[in-house]
Amino acid sequence: MHDLNHFKTAFNSVGWFIPPFISMGFLNMMYKKIIDSNGAFTQKELESLLSLIYSPENISAMVVSRYPVVPFIKEYKEIIAESIRAHFLGLNHIAVTGLMPVIEGAGTNLAKSRSIKCDRVSTRNIFIALADSCRDDAKKYKIGAVGEIISMMDSFKEYADQHLYIESSKYPHTDNTNRHGILHGAYADEDYGEPINFYKAMATVDFLCFISSFRSALSWFAPEETERSKTLAGYYHAHRILGTIKPNLEQLKNEPQD
Repeated sequence: MHDLNHFKTAFNSVGWFIPPFISMGFLNMMYKKIIDSNGAFTQKELESLLSLIYSPENISAMVVSRYPVVPFIKEYKEIIAESIRAHFLGLNHIAVTGLMPVIEGAGTNLAKSRSIKCDRVSTRNIFIALADSCRDDAKKYKIGAVGEIISMMDSFKEYADQHLYIESSKYPHTDNTNRHGILHGAYADEDYGEPINFYKAMATVDFLCFISSFRSALSWFAPEETERSKTLAGYYHAHRILGTIKPNLEQLKNEPQD
């Protein structure tokens, strides 16, 4: 049974996991860069690669054709869209903070749909149980490439356990994409707010889309570009330009008042 455990080991070592909707060629390229770094792969290098995945073109296709139709995700499509706009405006504190409740709400509702106990259970354990449930489905019903799916679920489970929902003081990487640190206010301005925080949160949303697709008639492949998504991508590019025009607040503070 073919698996993706080599991806799991490499990606989890840098605070990442095996994402859905990404070509095998791109994942192989990422894997090689991580391995070739001999343990020196940085979060900035990871951010640079993830920016290619979560480009205006790729994200706009998901916004137009995937998020509005995926069970348990479509209820949050406006929040997701607003968080994406914030990211392209350079407002990454707001972008990642907006996505965290989406991740918890959609993940918990997905778990309940699988009869997973959620009352008085930590979100961390809910996500672990959710991944295990999908893992069991793949084995029992021979869903897709079973070995690959098991590797993906194990990778996501480790990411949720050791990164996203670990105690903020124990977070092992410099990017600080950690639910508790962000939502409990343990992290201040300088502790997060980089594009990588948004990319990791978006990847988690996409993984929940993938999980939802186990029991719905939806593709496991990324949606194609459409005329609508191309128009939206142009809108995101305009946001990026606007986001570079930021007032210098210190300079404004020192200007004489009328």
